[in-house]
Amino acid sequence: MAMIATDIKSMLSITIKSRHDSYTDQYNRIFMVKILLVSCLIMGISWFQDSITCIVPGTSSIEAGFVSAACWIQGVYVYKELQSRVTEVAYFGIPKDMDADGMLSTGELCSTLSKFNKQNKECLPMHKTFFLQYQWMPFLIASLAILYYIPYIAFRSANTDMISLRSSIKAADIDADKIAKHYFNIRMNSRRTMTLRVVFNILIKVLYIVVNLVAFLGLDNLLNGEYVGYGSKWLKWSQLENSVAYDYMGMRDHPKPGNVLLPPFGYCEMYESAKDIKHSSANKHKFLCELSQNILYQYCLVVLWFAIVLGIIFSVLGLLFILTHYAFGLFGVKSRGPTGNKLFKALSFRELEYLEFLRKKNIILYGEVLEKLKDNIIGPNAPSLDDEYSRRPNDTLPLYPSLPPKSDLYDEKGVRY
Repeated sequence: MAMIATDIKSMLSITIKSRHDSYTDQYNRIFMVKILLVSCLIMGISWFQDSITCIVPGTSSIEAGFVSAACWIQGVYVYKELQSRVTEVAYFGIPKDMDADGMLSTGELCSTLSKFNKQNKECLPMHKTFFLQYQWMPFLIASLAILYYIPYIAFRSANTDMISLRSSIKAADIDADKIAKHYFNIRMNSRRTMTLRVVFNILIKVLYIVVNLVAFLGLDNLLNGEYVGYGSKWLKWSQLENSVAYDYMGMRDHPKPGNVLLPPFGYCEMYESAKDIKHSSANKHKFLCELSQNILYQYCLVVLWFAIVLGIIFSVLGLLFILTHYAFGLFGVKSRGPTGNKLFKALSFRELEYLEFLRKKNIILYGEVLEKLKDNIIGPNAPSLDDEYSRRPNDTLPLYPSLPPKSDLYDEKGVRY
């Protein structure tokens, strides 16, 4: 157990350092992946060690081991109509009388079959809700961890230029001229590529939101529609008095939210069939079984509920932040003087992101690159940008409203002046 605790601690530890993606993205692709893997590990230990245990009468000819294995395969069920019953319920969704599988119009429990195996028409059968999540829950949680990492793979693919620039400024032989020629070169970074990188960054933020919603709504669908409100129900239930919240022999109108999600007890039905030369037997059995692993799943899932809700919030904030960032970049007024304004209007939006990154990481290198760009774009031999918004019949619209037409900035061969 000490080794497992150490492994869990190492899995949950997060090193604080500068990374390529934003903090909102890091929450989803680092913290969420780690918390999902830890939950998978805890659930997996229970999955391997715990099994279903059923009450098998001593007079029964079926072995208890076979009953447990068969019930594990077939699953258990409870009656959801009994969720708020007080007197007739033994465990959540299970009546005290095993024969009571129906309900009269007055609300009283009854048996749909009489002792002579005749149908009781006045007794309407209650609906069975089956639970088999214990069979595949650890594997589902592991697959969600992979799902949360997919947007980061897309992020690295769409931002290879920014990742390369980060590596370049960390090199010992930093050359401002090489950076200006390599990253601000229209031949190496076409206008279409620059546009797609900006669009992909927005779509990646949307993808994080989609991943969180898929995980949240997917779990809700697989858990019989009880997961969306699971965390809020836990909060309300925790405000009850201890004598009410944990009195399993008393007030059944306040069931634990975890028991509603994954009941630890349930009914299991099976047929017995055996035959040899002298004897032949066939019988139908109904057993009360316990699933102790569901208790562990309940606590893991409530932690995941709060983590996913935070993930949705952070993902939405990440999208709003990047849209605000791009909006300021497109329409924001830059008070850098006439020369600086001309230069920034001549650059594409992605190139402006390069400059902003250089300014934050290395202000000296930023100034050197800026001087190189001024010489190459608005130097003595560069064209005038005063009439950049004038429209001519053959002109094309600029990439952004605040940028001039690209045709005014490059010669016939496509080289920037």
